[in-house]
This record gives sequence, structure tokens and C-alpha cells, in this order.
Amino acid sequence: EVDGFTDGELRARYRFRRESILFITSLVAGDISRNTRRNHSLPPLHQVLIALRFYASGSFLQVIGDIFGVDKSTVSKVITDVSRALIVKQPPFIKWPLTNDECATIKNEFYLQGGFPCVIGCVDGTHDRLQAPSQHENNYVKRKGFHSINVQGVSNHEGE
Repeated sequence: EVDGFTDGELRARYRFRRESILFITSLVAGDISRNTRRNHSLPPLHQVLIALRFYASGSFLQVIGDIFGVDKSTVSKVITDVSRALIVKQPPFIKWPLTNDECATIKNEFYLQGGFPCVIGCVDGTHDRLQAPSQHENNYVKRKGFHSINVQGVSNHEGE
């Protein structure tokens, strides 16, 4: 299903490169595969593409369903299932404070430094300029015409 698209088309539709889509699919496939004889279940890649299209566009379930030829109730279930599978897989990729004491310290420091109550992290994003590799160079060209990578991060009161 990703084979029918160029890298640019995949980025425009799903906000991910082909390799990233396949990595995400392999990561969650065991959690979203359905072994059924009742009807034709959607393969994991198809489910991931539905969820990524929803995440990337924020479109209505009906519209996503029309694009993929499935009912909006199926889209809803797929988005829920893929989201839950991704949440389960997040620990190696996302680190949060582990103890109540850590959370309390971070909350207190954010309040002391900026008057922000009940905050344990700040989210920000940026495009970091880079020297693009020669292979798939077009994946790194942003709308303003320069090479960069989109980075999003969460930090504590010390910028960690």
C-alpha cells in the first residue's frame, strides 16, 4: 500500500517516510493483528495508515473511511487500537518522571521559576537546519526551501 506512493506523497499524506511507516507497523503489528474467520480483517499496515492519516489531517472519521474504503466505525476502532498499541510501546521512546517526589519537585520548580502551577514539562518544536544526506535529500526540504528536520521535545524545569 505504501509502494504506490512516492516518498513525497507519503510525507504529504502521513507525515512520515516509508521506512518510518514500516517501523511503526512492525512495532505495533502484534497488538493490532486480528485472527478472525468471520470476515476480512484489515492488515496491520492498513490500520497504521488509517491512524496516521487521521493524526496527520485531523479529518472527520467519515472522510478517512471514504479514503480507505471502510466504514467510519471501523476507522474509529482502528484509531483507538493503533493509539493504544503506540501508548504501550512508548517507554523506550518517551521518558517521564518516575516517582511522585520527582513530579512534585518539577512542579514546584516550574512554579518558583515562572508561576506555572501543576506543570511537569514544556513542549516545543523547531526545524533544525542540517546538511541533508544525498539519498532521499528531498525528504529534508521544508516549505521555506531549506533542509531541516522537524524536532519536538518535552523538557523539565532544567531544560532536560
